[in-house]
Amino acid sequence: MSALDGGVDGGEALTLVVLLLGGLLIVAYALRTGVPPMPTGRGTRVAMLRMLPETVDGTIYDLGSGWGGLAFALAGRYPANPVVGIELSPLPWLFACVMQAIRPSPNLHFRRADMLAVPLADAGAVTCYLIPGAMQRLAPKLSAELRPGVPVVSYSFAVDGWAPDAIELLAETGPLPLYRYVIGASDRRPGTVPPAPGASSPAEPR
Repeated sequence: MSALDGGVDGGEALTLVVLLLGGLLIVAYALRTGVPPMPTGRGTRVAMLRMLPETVDGTIYDLGSGWGGLAFALAGRYPANPVVGIELSPLPWLFACVMQAIRPSPNLHFRRADMLAVPLADAGAVTCYLIPGAMQRLAPKLSAELRPGVPVVSYSFAVDGWAPDAIELLAETGPLPLYRYVIGASDRRPGTVPPAPGASSPAEPR
């Protein structure tokens, strides 16, 4: 039966199989890591950049860099700093690498790795958009490895037990807040961090 008769030709079938396998791969890694690859919108990226200092001393890490949008924005904002996007899920990582090949940023590098296994001692700033469970697993590593004064900017999800240096709820980010922490200050204070006033408390994605 031909495509004109309502059937599916070989090219269409291959496309469907590739899309299905790609979707299953993303789901499999989301279940493995507990972190689905969630892209940040342009407005959110702009707002996150505003929460970072004008200059950064060291490498800038985007932990759970997903499809690479925020990492590209960081590389453009800080051309003199190395920017490293860390992503374990292979499909988003590969997409980001392809985009880097198409429009290369000389200071940007994407690594396929578990963020909990990547040394961060050289970090000058850290950004992340992770679900609460992943943030809690990451928090001890950030406290142990980052130098005092290093900013950590998180979109949407706070670190329970850390006191933010700033909380922003902006039009660009919709109903979800941005949290900025400073290592050596924010991460040493006990207590539970409440959501920003007026912000929703989104449930952890399933």
